[in-house]
Amino acid sequence: MCWGMISWNWKGPFWVWEQETEKEKANAMKAIKVYNINCTVEEKHLNDSWKLSVEWRELKEQKLKTLQEARAEAQRTGVKMKTTQSWRGKKYKVKSLKRGDPRGVDSWRYVTALARPLLWPTCKERLQQNPDFLLMEDNAPAHYSDFTTLERVKAGIPKVDWPPNSPDFNPIKHIWQLMKSRIQTRRGYERVTSITEMKETLQREWERITVQEVNKEISKLPRVMAKCIEQQGGNKFHG
Repeated sequence: MCWGMISWNWKGPFWVWEQETEKEKANAMKAIKVYNINCTVEEKHLNDSWKLSVEWRELKEQKLKTLQEARAEAQRTGVKMKTTQSWRGKKYKVKSLKRGDPRGVDSWRYVTALARPLLWPTCKERLQQNPDFLLMEDNAPAHYSDFTTLERVKAGIPKVDWPPNSPDFNPIKHIWQLMKSRIQTRRGYERVTSITEMKETLQREWERITVQEVNKEISKLPRVMAKCIEQQGGNKFHG
């Protein structure tokens, strides 16, 4: 499996996943055990910090105003209205973590091996260049798990809210197809017989992808979205 990042006029870093070693698995289990022990402490710390923020104060003022209006309306009409007081509750809930499918990339490995050292620092660089930057990922479990989401929020990385069962408009899907096609074309004279050679081949093909090719795929978005609407949400919109 491999991972890459693109945006308009920009081709970002590339990553090829290595098979997790037994030592890495053992270290992960130890770290997760400590993390789970500290979940309650972490949750309290996050929520205590939130209650000192401008966001919490504004939420409290808004909810109290709504409550006052609801009480006034109840006195006028005699009908009670339910109101929420979310400012009294918790914004953060830190759940204990379990390892996912050992054959793939679970949220622990995604965060510790890729997101923290590579993805999120890159996002912060993009945010400095463009305050409106939003990270876009699909709904792979490792991308939207409670653990990944919490760690991403703590890192200050904003993300597109990708609804379930939505069409996949991500342009990088076609970059992967382009790389795959080029690798298959070259197989006749560039035999790939080992994992090391495959990794080198993937890296080489990523380097051959141009910014112009990235922009070409991104520029298709208005058309494919319009076609998807014509299909009433169907997935035959890339033709």
